[in-house]
Amino acid sequence: MNCHCEPTKISFWQSKRFLSLVTVLAILFLTFPSYSNWLSQDGSQKLVATAKSDSGQVAYVNIKGMTCTGCEHHVKQEVTKLQGVSDVKVSYQKGNAVVKYDPKKTSLSQIHKAIASTGYQVVEPLKK
Repeated sequence: MNCHCEPTKISFWQSKRFLSLVTVLAILFLTFPSYSNWLSQDGSQKLVATAKSDSGQVAYVNIKGMTCTGCEHHVKQEVTKLQGVSDVKVSYQKGNAVVKYDPKKTSLSQIHKAIASTGYQVVEPLKK
């Protein structure tokens, strides 16, 4: 039996190609926090972060609101812009930053301001 019907053409929006494209994009968007720090790294930051100073202080800063490695990178990038900062380690999992700096060139309040400028909140440690 031959019905002599012509097959209907499926539009792109209803095709498997469109479904595949949407699936790939969804996976990319869902995994964005895991690779977002690769997109905004620059070489100058590494030079600042590895510089050593003869004298320095270490500040332990609690930060509220970080949720991914992109957040870590954003905070680290702003703090390393400060003159006198020789090393910055930021952890979104621990919710803190460890900053080695020269108190003659920058202050703890400037470090707090740099972190606050990223949109995250500096949290004072609990006093016992």
